[in-house]
Amino acid sequence: AVVSTQSTGRTESTESEPEPVENTLSWEVLTREQILELLGCSPCDALTKLCSTLAISNTHINLKNSIRADLYLLAVHFAQQHSFTDTAAGGLITILHHVIARILEDKSLPEIVFESSELLTGTKDFKEAQKFDFLSTDETILISEYLQTTIFQHFSLYKCALLREQEETIISLEKIIYTCPPLGSFDPPPLAEAISDHDIEVYLNAPPPEPEAIEEEGDEEEGSEEIEKEDGGDSNPLISLGNVQTVLD
Repeated sequence: AVVSTQSTGRTESTESEPEPVENTLSWEVLTREQILELLGCSPCDALTKLCSTLAISNTHINLKNSIRADLYLLAVHFAQQHSFTDTAAGGLITILHHVIARILEDKSLPEIVFESSELLTGTKDFKEAQKFDFLSTDETILISEYLQTTIFQHFSLYKCALLREQEETIISLEKIIYTCPPLGSFDPPPLAEAISDHDIEVYLNAPPPEPEAIEEEGDEEEGSEEIEKEDGGDSNPLISLGNVQTVLD
């Protein structure tokens, strides 16, 4: 048996067409809800939310984390200034995140600039079957100029700061506090190897010397002066031979 079929001039395709893949590049780093929340925040609130969402901690002492937080905050502020939609703002955050990752991989400036231009113009897939083709021409130009005037213009500075290890410097301050001496003590206190406290008290409490009798005859006065010179001429107990020997011992 022969079965003949008559052509009707129509061809129907029985193969099922592949379903279009949803482009999620705008939400690669942050979700749509997070982008919308950041676009409506003040700079201080946006910085706090970025550090919490992207797990960027210790920005007050960690230079690398501080630079990353500032770059993301500037990108959000740029999107606010130019009234970007949530999709365009998410695309800016994604391409910025990609550039920072390439810097951390120690890529050269020409490599990063060439790859970024291919991604923004849609000549290269960021992921499989996903491009930045959702950006308008004006948005693409604005993002390109933003990357040029921020990261690319100061590429050596960002690369040096993000790749080099930060030196830790421990700063300490020593403060000496002088307290009042106890009641009845000497200030400053006497040295341990100096004259004893008893001798100092005897010296301070010594009675005033009695006035010497005036001799009428000159010979007697000269004789008395010679005797005083031989004896030392001072009755102070602090400088007696016994006290000197005690100090030396």
